[in-house]
Amino acid sequence: MEYVIKFLADFEVPIYLILGIVAVVYLRRIVISLEEKRTAIFGLEREAAQRKVTAAASILILVGLMTVLEFVVATFLAGELSQAPTFATPTIEMLTTPTTTLPGPVPTDATPTPTLYPQAQIEGIDSQCVNDVLEIKSPLHDGEVSGVVEITGSVNTPSLGSYRYDFSTMGEPDWQTIAAGSGVRIDESLGSWYTSDLAPGPYMLRLVALDNEGTETSTCVIVVNVTADE
Repeated sequence: MEYVIKFLADFEVPIYLILGIVAVVYLRRIVISLEEKRTAIFGLEREAAQRKVTAAASILILVGLMTVLEFVVATFLAGELSQAPTFATPTIEMLTTPTTTLPGPVPTDATPTPTLYPQAQIEGIDSQCVNDVLEIKSPLHDGEVSGVVEITGSVNTPSLGSYRYDFSTMGEPDWQTIAAGSGVRIDESLGSWYTSDLAPGPYMLRLVALDNEGTETSTCVIVVNVTADE
């Protein structure tokens, strides 16, 4: 839905021009039909002219409704969707992901330990990314993104009810929800993120798992660098 709103907002002027042309054409048809009705001699001719007037008027009413709808979408709905990030990027201390030594062969009767997925290690930010449980595989941590970004990964936590993904500028978190979804996802598309309106720079991208009551159970955070569209 947000892509439809952005399309209608981006092409507001051409849409108004098209609707205006259609309105002029059908207004002219009404004038011609009214003249035909006035000069008609027989009843059938007057009825045919009246039908033309009614049809043209119906189109004009539809054009008027579409014009009002376009105005509402471009003026109000598009404004609500616009994302206004803050430009100040406080300096933070980034910790490197610890290197883990691979263990020896695991006995067949042992339960394997989940492998941590690369994630942002930021002071004060809670993140528990785990392979095939809660992870963001794409975009990559510390990678570059632009335009419309497809987010893929996994959401397979216990008592899973739904999930959502948010973004925030670096520093003090100001999470803004991008979209949400439901159902188990394992290495699948989780949704899309429209980044064209964001100022270039580093952002935190967070995947949140919620239980059936809507309570957050765990989160996975990575850092991505938004670049300008080419």
